[in-house]
Amino acid sequence: MQEDDIIKHIKKIVDKIDSWLSNSESRFLYFIAKNGTAKGAIVEIGTWKGKATIWLAIGTKQAKREKVYTIDHHRGSAEHGNNVWTYPEFERNINNAGVNDVVIPMIMKSEEAVKNWNKPIRFLWIDGAHEYESVKQDFLLWEPYLVNGGIIALHDTTTWAGPKKIVEEYILNSNKFKNVGAVGTITFAEKVDRNSIFIRWKNSIVLFSRDISLKLKLPRYLKVAGREILIALHLHPKIS
Repeated sequence: MQEDDIIKHIKKIVDKIDSWLSNSESRFLYFIAKNGTAKGAIVEIGTWKGKATIWLAIGTKQAKREKVYTIDHHRGSAEHGNNVWTYPEFERNINNAGVNDVVIPMIMKSEEAVKNWNKPIRFLWIDGAHEYESVKQDFLLWEPYLVNGGIIALHDTTTWAGPKKIVEEYILNSNKFKNVGAVGTITFAEKVDRNSIFIRWKNSIVLFSRDISLKLKLPRYLKVAGREILIALHLHPKIS
């Protein structure tokens, strides 16, 4: 099956699953799960009903790579009133997608799951509660397990103050990340031993360009064209 056909197939599978993922964000998760030279588990913090999980799981399964660990107590967060129970629907969606063999649900809070965690992580996807302290806790607890060359990605970094502030404080101002990029509301970066002032400048340019395009409300084709220009200038990492 060709890559485009696989993407279409996944879209049909997840079409009716509640989620806030855009098409471009979904494709990003699939390609990151499938590709990359780093070795380790995929960890998803904040699972909801499994749409992102399925994109990740099919990506890693296509490449016969590592399993996806999903961390969620499935009781929702503050915006849901903490009064839901999404696990049965999540389980049904995972089974229907045929990826239950590569998905390992951890039905607990992030801070509970990390207590017994001892595996390297190649892709850390943070999309749990979006309040600043919650995102900060998820980042600080799990980032140490991310291997050099591994990718960290946070969702809703343009629409929620919490994730946005964590990106600014712990990624842009850190000497541990390079190749910062943006897809939709996702901000991602590659972990390294140590970066340089020049790399931190490049990282800032990418997100500054993204923020300007959002403020100007540019149409999607101009945003895509802008990212392609940044890629050509070796300022933005090529995703696929």
